[in-house]
Amino acid sequence: MDALVIGAGISGIYQLYALRELGLDVQTLEAGSGVGGVWYWNRYPGARFDAESYTYGYFFSKELIDEWDWSEEYAAQPEIERYLNYAVDRFGLRERINLEQRVSSAVWDASSGRWTVTTESGRVWRPRYLVTALGILSAPAFPKVPGLEDFRGEWAHTGLWPADGVDFTGKKVAVIGTGSSGVQIIPIVAKDADSLVVFQRRPNWCTPINNFDITSERMDDIRNRIDEIFEATQLSPSGSPHSPMTESSLDLDPEERRRHFEKLYDSPGLVMALGNFRDVSLDKRANDNCTAYIAERIRARVDDPAVADRLIPTDHGFGQKRPPLENGYYEVFNEPHVTLVSTLEESMVRFTETGIETSAGHYDVDVIVFATGFDAVVGSYNKIDIRGENGLSLKEHWEAGPRTWFGMQTAGFPNLFMIGGAQSVTGTIPRITDFQADWVASAVEYARDHGYTTIATTEAAEDEWIDHVNGGIVGTLQEKAESWAFGSNVPGRKRAYLLYAGGLPQYRERVRAATDDDFRGLTFSS
Repeated sequence: MDALVIGAGISGIYQLYALRELGLDVQTLEAGSGVGGVWYWNRYPGARFDAESYTYGYFFSKELIDEWDWSEEYAAQPEIERYLNYAVDRFGLRERINLEQRVSSAVWDASSGRWTVTTESGRVWRPRYLVTALGILSAPAFPKVPGLEDFRGEWAHTGLWPADGVDFTGKKVAVIGTGSSGVQIIPIVAKDADSLVVFQRRPNWCTPINNFDITSERMDDIRNRIDEIFEATQLSPSGSPHSPMTESSLDLDPEERRRHFEKLYDSPGLVMALGNFRDVSLDKRANDNCTAYIAERIRARVDDPAVADRLIPTDHGFGQKRPPLENGYYEVFNEPHVTLVSTLEESMVRFTETGIETSAGHYDVDVIVFATGFDAVVGSYNKIDIRGENGLSLKEHWEAGPRTWFGMQTAGFPNLFMIGGAQSVTGTIPRITDFQADWVASAVEYARDHGYTTIATTEAAEDEWIDHVNGGIVGTLQEKAESWAFGSNVPGRKRAYLLYAGGLPQYRERVRAATDDDFRGLTFSS
């Protein structure tokens, strides 16, 4: 076998396609019983894109673009899962995808120059090249609260949602967490539940999604402009069609600045975050102005000022974390059957047979929803025993934080590639991983054409990239935020920046420059 891809999400599917197009013997392993990755596992009601549907989908095939009609600007999970299944069948990839094959270990064999990959079912694969497309948000995290095994009701994590769903009708429900998944599911639970208690550790700055249907006329217009749309995603730091405004918000008079903020807030999607004034993410004075405006809008939507206070962050400004998009989220807390509990004021002590005990009392519930996020970026790697040269484990190699060459290779692990992983650009993920998957395919093709069988990076190359990654976050407003991007949501995790803040254009430029310079930082051997 030439290559093996772990993960059949949107990135892994494209990597499989790109390697197959080289004529390689390539297979994919997928833990789930269906394809889709994050869009397979996160089936909770309310799950949807926060990027425009047509900018998240594949661009490599004009035929696919012409054949698929998106129904909403920000499609919901069922439509996204259908789209990915359609793409898999459209390009004849399904026969190469092995479902229900959760990888337990991957061990490098220097004598053969191959990886030995074993799944929990006991099956073994021996590819020359191994590509991980695990996703940065694929290892669900739970609060460190004892007693869940005692709870006699029903519980589910948004990242492991049961295929047959959860019925909230007439039930007492608790939702733990107010990040992106919590913000999406809470309004839907509130409509059906008899009572709802929301446990919040820290609030987030949320802005309206302002979603709308895509008419046939709009879909035709999107297709006519698809090259222009793609080009916009390539110029944007986040891989979205939105780029920051270059003018300074501080140069505007307060009324004009307010009009700009109002327009941004009422725009669809992440325009408020990604299409804002550039200085809002760089200058604290500018950020304070924007943050104050959003706080004002939240207060206007929440009847009880004390509840509004709990929903407004005080530990970070707008944009210092990726803001969840919401649809009627704040109005939920005006409903008499909804209670908001701050776990910073009233800590969770334990789960009981009938609910949740806190430092202030007990909440009887029938259903618990964990919207508690993920052990981001590295968590999915830590679940696999990955061992490279001389038995070195990846977990040990990354003990002080990820070490990579452009987020795609790590020293001591030859022929192991990562896409959409640590120290990589974040944003509209497929626009980033498409570039990485194409690069991986080109590196493998180069090795094949020149008689090489091994591709590896060095610790010196890792150090160079780490210095650049860390230097790019120092001094920014994001540096101080307590965020999953630093591992802050995982108790005991050493703080380290897990992503790359330089943006997609700069990332592409640096990878291409190294590639053109005889693959600087990599060694090819046979």
